[in-house]
Amino acid sequence: MPALATAVVALAPRAPRGARPPRTTKTITSRDGVRCEVSQLAEPPARLRFSMDADAARAVIEPAFDEDSRQRCMSGDFTPALSAEDIAAARAMSPGQTEFALTYGELTYEGCTRLGEILAMGPDDVFYDLGSGLGRATIQAHLQWGVKRAVGVELSAERSAQARRAVERLEQNGQLDHSRRLDLVCANLLDGGYQEATAVYLCCCCWDSTFVAQALEVLEKRAVNLRQIVTIEPLDRKFGLRPAWLTLKLETRVGQTWAPEGYPCYVYEVTR
Repeated sequence: MPALATAVVALAPRAPRGARPPRTTKTITSRDGVRCEVSQLAEPPARLRFSMDADAARAVIEPAFDEDSRQRCMSGDFTPALSAEDIAAARAMSPGQTEFALTYGELTYEGCTRLGEILAMGPDDVFYDLGSGLGRATIQAHLQWGVKRAVGVELSAERSAQARRAVERLEQNGQLDHSRRLDLVCANLLDGGYQEATAVYLCCCCWDSTFVAQALEVLEKRAVNLRQIVTIEPLDRKFGLRPAWLTLKLETRVGQTWAPEGYPCYVYEVTR
């Protein structure tokens, strides 16, 4: 039986008190053609280093998935087409969204590792992936990040079923850590409670402004212990949203299947 996958984390050295990390300024163009200058960390620091690296996570997780759902880095959807029922459910949840919102993509194993290092979560933290798809990032957070609980919420019944099959195979192989919780939920993310959540990830590049605003409203009201929200689009420039309770802490890049070299990632601190 394969050895139990465990995560051991170590704090990276902190910068001297009062030291300011180097920053760079670049000009970016959003998808709607708006150009603006953005100041960001030249080398975004990671406070954690994991004993399980991206390759080790891939070696454990990837064999648990069906062949037609194995992760492939490409600009389009690499998963089987959604059923008519799942498409109807997605449109009912957010009628203003277009066909683009049905396109599937996810964090690469390298991208998820980098995100975990940046978030620097610990054994008392609870991570939620809202729109978790096939559940890879949620499973990787459970195995690699050392969090108390990792939860994935996905509307598609088909993708949720594939995620649960993968977890069942990992369970059969003795590769889950039963000292910590892993939950994959098939549900509308707007219906969640999120009282335990300390960090939330929103893969929102295909969402419309109305749906993003609804999701943030739910989190503001219900996620009473939330400390960090991660998005892959800037809330202000992409969606015209400037929640008073969120402060942009870091802009960096993490690997996604459609951009394995790195796609923008925005870490917001909850400041209410």
